Amino acid sequence: MVAAALALAGGASAQVVARHVQDGELAVAPTGKPYVAYIRSSTLRIASRSASGRWLTQQAGRVTPGAALVAFEAGKLGPVAVILAPESRGLVVVQGRRRTQLAAGLPAGVSVGWPGLKLDSRGLPVIAYTRWRQSTHESVLALARIDKRGRVNVRNVTSGGFPKSFVAPPAAPLFVGGRVHVIESYGADGAVGTIEWHPRKHGWAGQYIDGGVGDYPVGPLLAATGAGGTVYAAWTEALLGTGELPVTLAVHGRSIQSNFVLNRALTTGLAVTRAGPEVAANEWLSADELGLPGSGVSWAGSVVGHGRRVELDGWLADLAAAPRGARDLLLAGPAGLSWFRSPRPPQIRLSVEAAATGTGAVVVSGRVRGGSGGNVAIVRERPGSPRETVGTVRLGADGSFSLVDRPSARPLLYRAIYTDAASGIPYAALLRQPVS
Repeated sequence: MVAAALALAGGASAQVVARHVQDGELAVAPTGKPYVAYIRSSTLRIASRSASGRWLTQQAGRVTPGAALVAFEAGKLGPVAVILAPESRGLVVVQGRRRTQLAAGLPAGVSVGWPGLKLDSRGLPVIAYTRWRQSTHESVLALARIDKRGRVNVRNVTSGGFPKSFVAPPAAPLFVGGRVHVIESYGADGAVGTIEWHPRKHGWAGQYIDGGVGDYPVGPLLAATGAGGTVYAAWTEALLGTGELPVTLAVHGRSIQSNFVLNRALTTGLAVTRAGPEVAANEWLSADELGLPGSGVSWAGSVVGHGRRVELDGWLADLAAAPRGARDLLLAGPAGLSWFRSPRPPQIRLSVEAAATGTGAVVVSGRVRGGSGGNVAIVRERPGSPRETVGTVRLGADGSFSLVDRPSARPLLYRAIYTDAASGIPYAALLRQPVS
């Protein structure tokens, strides 16, 4: 059954799942069937790919305006979504027709941190989240389990307000040897820390898997278990003094290691494969960095793993490991959310550079590594404005390309895009230094 699902999906390319939607979550069921969840018009929608290759979308219920989809998984009982209420004042777990409220009725000044979701072997949801008090910066880490009848069991993992954090700590559950562990990250008083909690006797014990100088975590904390019970966690943290938001990947196996894998990006996905972990994140250049008005942003999705970084065109909403070594990607572009399945890890890499001449022309050049012939599209863009296609260039025998442009407005950026013929994945390289 898994092989059949993969075969049906393997030849697909650039399938638009949700038009005019720019963010969502991806999940792959144990059968290999992909699901995509997103919110549009204050309605949670869940799309699944049928055996014929068509995407079928169902409405999973209304959500409060301002609510956000923050976690999504698919298991034996189908997909499960977690919705964060407006102003982070509660959580709603959606599984089929069942909606379960968590952290409801919070006192004034108390909010919920970005939660994490895992499904157990039966497909039942396990949710980790923190309750955080703004006035004192104290937090409580909680673990909730929902049984097949919809009954909720909530246990506090921490007590006494530990750890204090400048923002509500994000958290994520995971299974290690059949037991639930919980990871949370926090930042306070110029120090950041990430702790893996595991059950011990009648309580919990914590092990730091990362710590150092910093300010606070940003966005979700993602966690997964690999071969031999090795624990992986990925998240973004703010370093206000340097202006960077590095992506950290922590590994807890026989030893503990943590490293920055990107200097400034927002983490959106973590896939554990037979070759090791892969992190999905999004780097960016903003309008003010080019001296332009407005709050526009040009995004560059990246997959980092195995010592290399592969850049994609647009916002990389999620990444998942699929059966038999395949990868699923969820990308947001001008058309909306698009799903891709590649039979192998993303590995095509582009480089791009631009040189202004004294005549007003700009020479855009670069190279494609790992591709096999074809063309490269060159676009010019300014964050917050529609981008313009300059032209399409045939690759040279060595993968190189070059094009002369005469832009009418500066400063601007250039992006080179190479679409893989086999998977339809748009690999790219966004210029990091604007042309003035």
